[in-house]
Amino acid sequence: MEMFAVFYNLYISNILDILILMLIFYRIILVVQGTRAIQIFIGILFILGLTVISRDILHLKALPWLLDNFWLVAVVIFAVIFQMEIRNFLAQVGSYLWVSKSKIKDSYVTEIIDAVEDLSASMSGGLIAIENEIGLKNFTKTGVLLNADISRELLLSIFKNKSAPLHDGAIIVSNARIISAGCVLPLSHDTNIKLFGTRHRAALGLSEVTDAVVVIVSEETGRISVAYDGKLCGNISLSKLREIINTNGEVLRTK
Repeated sequence: MEMFAVFYNLYISNILDILILMLIFYRIILVVQGTRAIQIFIGILFILGLTVISRDILHLKALPWLLDNFWLVAVVIFAVIFQMEIRNFLAQVGSYLWVSKSKIKDSYVTEIIDAVEDLSASMSGGLIAIENEIGLKNFTKTGVLLNADISRELLLSIFKNKSAPLHDGAIIVSNARIISAGCVLPLSHDTNIKLFGTRHRAALGLSEVTDAVVVIVSEETGRISVAYDGKLCGNISLSKLREIINTNGEVLRTK
């Protein structure tokens, strides 16, 4: 037992330290990649490297003192700068730990699929967010509360009338109910989706901060896309869309 304790202290604990830190940094990079935060993150790494080099290698005095004082208040500065990314990271960790995701009944999934098919064929445009474990209550309050059964007719009545007040907003589905319509979603700052419209940016933005499955129908092309886990999957078939909704988006994690 004593030999194992020595072996653990010398080797295993160090390996665990490295693996855990690698995992944390990997998740942080996944959260901030494609956003302006990645540039800030690189800047932080540069300042950290400069601190180590000036203090431990070059043995300077003034610069290390200045940088050491900077790190004393850096925690507060980073918390302000990365507040969205920190919230996103913690929400994703929570969603991984809490895995009892509810499943929408097949009949309701069919209603959504039929509505999406009609919207795609008529190029009417649409945006439907399906709640998973992370609640969307903050976003439902930005729209008009409906609390109605999921039906093809209701979805089409909202999105096909382009002059309707709720047409440009998002519909939020929760517990097999259409909770709210005309909702405002957070826009993504991902620089890789500049070619897409506001609906796609809003769908991706919501997927970056929640585990919702967000279905988008393009008003320009009629193509169907899905945003999930901070990623945008374009030109989705109806059969693939059904699979994504039935698995709460988990099928996309394996891609």
